[in-house]
Amino acid sequence: PRVLHAITPSKMAGAETFLARLMRRASLDQFVSHVATSHSRANHELLAANLPFERLRIGGKANLFAVPRLASAAHRFQADVLHSHRSTASWWCGWLEQMGGPPSIGHVHGFTSARWHRRQRHLIACSEAVRRDLIDKGIGAERITVMHYPVEQMDMRPSRAAADVRRELGAEADAPIVGTFAHLSPKKGHRELVQAAALVLNCMPKAQFWCFGDGPLRADIEQMTREYGIADRFKLFGFRRDVANLMQAIDVMCLPSHREPFGLVYIEAALAAKPVIGCSAGGAPEVILHGETGLLVPPPPSNVAQLADAIFHLLDNRTSAAVMGRCGREIALARFQWSQFTAQLREVYDRVLSNSR
Repeated sequence: PRVLHAITPSKMAGAETFLARLMRRASLDQFVSHVATSHSRANHELLAANLPFERLRIGGKANLFAVPRLASAAHRFQADVLHSHRSTASWWCGWLEQMGGPPSIGHVHGFTSARWHRRQRHLIACSEAVRRDLIDKGIGAERITVMHYPVEQMDMRPSRAAADVRRELGAEADAPIVGTFAHLSPKKGHRELVQAAALVLNCMPKAQFWCFGDGPLRADIEQMTREYGIADRFKLFGFRRDVANLMQAIDVMCLPSHREPFGLVYIEAALAAKPVIGCSAGGAPEVILHGETGLLVPPPPSNVAQLADAIFHLLDNRTSAAVMGRCGREIALARFQWSQFTAQLREVYDRVLSNSR
């Protein structure tokens, strides 16, 4: 099958990273793919991730020209099926299908409104939590397939020594380091992480917290770290592409999202043999095995003390943390394989095409 992927990114996040990796991993024996994206600042990062694509002006949910532009791209590529990513792309692919275009599959990467997907033939949910959310919003269970993001060892192979990264970012070789990787928005739990970090640093003053990512919350986080007197040890480095190098240099990966749809970064940390901390909400419990590969804490608002305890436990018990990291790596390599994912994706394409005929 010839598959036209349509994506309307606003930033480089999990969906964009996944699509770039999918385009590198997909075999021509399984399906032939092409990508159309809206005009976006994220395109620069997609190019840096070696994702070739066609730029279309399909952004915006009131864009009257989006459907004909998508139709033209589908015709040029002779697409058998549309595979959309992000809500706006799904909205327009659904309308194109309703107007006689190719059948469309919406890849749901987060907790979003079901209205953007109601006209699509089938949906792929990135986690069971996202699937349940869609069903609660009125989407029939038979229209949804759960497919966890896959990973590959090469995705997290570092190109620099951990000691060199630590020197670059101002940490001693034996300093306990907690890293977090995410867009800086309230739902990712950065405010709670700063409060928990202040408690941990009272007991472990040599520890450091490294925050990678950008977003609208950056100024608030910087102000909070100054108010708590930890600005020199809670460091914001902005968006970085060298995640594999950074992940190797930390001791614990902590992303206390209020309700993470899946958490690709949890799997990336596991590949680097790092224990992880997340909240027991959304898709995180599908990825983090509490007490085996990391620790789960309650979601906000009353989780700061538990979050601090979890961080302190892993930093203070290096042997236990190392065992969790190794266990996480073994499970990640066994459960989240690209070969399994692409085979299942081909089955979804075939089923949708068979039903459409």
